[in-house]
Amino acid sequence: MPQNPLNLNNILSEIDDCDLKELRAVLDEFFPQDIAEEYHNLEQNKKAHLFDILSYKQGAEVLVELENHDIEEVMQTLSDEQITKFTNNMELDDAADIVSLLDDDRMMRILENIQRPFEIKELLCHDPDTCGGIMKPSFISVREDLKIAASLRYVRLKAREEDIEIMYIFVTKRFGELVGIMSLRELFLAADTDTVAMHMNTEVIAVHANDDQELAADLFAKYKFLAVPVINDHDQLVGIITIDDAFEVIEDETTEDIYQSSGINVETEDSSNVVTSLVKEYASAYKARTPWIIITLLGQYLAASLIASYDATIMAIPIAISFMPLLSGLSGNLGNQSSTIIVRGISTGEIQVGKSSQILVHELIISFSIGLTCAVITGLMSFFSYHNPTLSFLIGLSLIISMMLAVAFGTITPFLFKKLDMDPAVASGPLITTTIDIITFMVYLGLITKFVTSLV
Repeated sequence: MPQNPLNLNNILSEIDDCDLKELRAVLDEFFPQDIAEEYHNLEQNKKAHLFDILSYKQGAEVLVELENHDIEEVMQTLSDEQITKFTNNMELDDAADIVSLLDDDRMMRILENIQRPFEIKELLCHDPDTCGGIMKPSFISVREDLKIAASLRYVRLKAREEDIEIMYIFVTKRFGELVGIMSLRELFLAADTDTVAMHMNTEVIAVHANDDQELAADLFAKYKFLAVPVINDHDQLVGIITIDDAFEVIEDETTEDIYQSSGINVETEDSSNVVTSLVKEYASAYKARTPWIIITLLGQYLAASLIASYDATIMAIPIAISFMPLLSGLSGNLGNQSSTIIVRGISTGEIQVGKSSQILVHELIISFSIGLTCAVITGLMSFFSYHNPTLSFLIGLSLIISMMLAVAFGTITPFLFKKLDMDPAVASGPLITTTIDIITFMVYLGLITKFVTSLV
């Protein structure tokens, strides 16, 4: 592969002067990922020409690397014959993803001419967010009663004919029920006369075709698998999920969590196009962002009303109000830190809901230590500024209490959302920030009011 930077605009500018085969040979030298990245920098008329120049093998790999909205754009410029040839050069799960983006009439035309239409139709039957929707139906399995020598011959033949990348050898019964797994090393080192059952590992971790794709991603993160088998209702092996599929799921889920943590409710399937959607589609942007903004507005209005109810205290000690942004900022920051840690731990499987009480105690001890440190620093600063020891003490005490309450709320809320089968990432957004502001103001203004006679 060439090391010089790829500039598709420069290369395609030679389209009128170069032989098509020469231009195709040049582009075949580059990684498809680099071509997909440069696709966005092309002028519109050159985007249409690109897939006329690329070989079907290279073009298929480039298509797979593009985002869904880019693929749909490309499809509008391609003929049915071109789409068929591109999809025939893809892995079946990628071909199913591409075909699913077509309108119904065109999809049926493509499926009539595509290679292995039955397998692709099977994949299209699964929800795209399930394990069945992201699995590869191409894998190598051997019967448990087969001899090792026969298994080796079969594996070589199958891998050669179907160009399958071998990660594991899956072991099945007569009707395809998954019963074990073997590594290539175990297969090669076993005696030729032994049966597969004598060397297989029967402790197989599998997912069901209808399971959420996030479950598979969690298994990859926890066990560091290269592939996870997918079974149906009859425990029959129907496909595998590979590490590259899991990486894409993790990327999609992370993108979704990031937007939801900012109060933007965007579906995972649209997250790849979320920026375009939010910028170009007014209705979509309005719908996605307004609900959480309104929740924030109502929460902040409640906080403002709370402050107004302490007007007598504020009039008596006007300097006290100047510390409120400091208190809410520190408490909110610490509460959101706890929430982020819990949300990430839940999503990666490192934190179990059943251990919420232990984690809460742990977070409260940390928040007390941090709160005490900040209280001492803030109290000393306020004392040197205003020479009021009671005010300094109350500021420090409020900081410790509000920080501990903020951490408690930030820790408990994600667990609560998880128990209610709601996405915990939503909990780390405006809901926590607004609630912590209200808690902080209640604690601080309540203490100031109680000791107002000592402060005046």
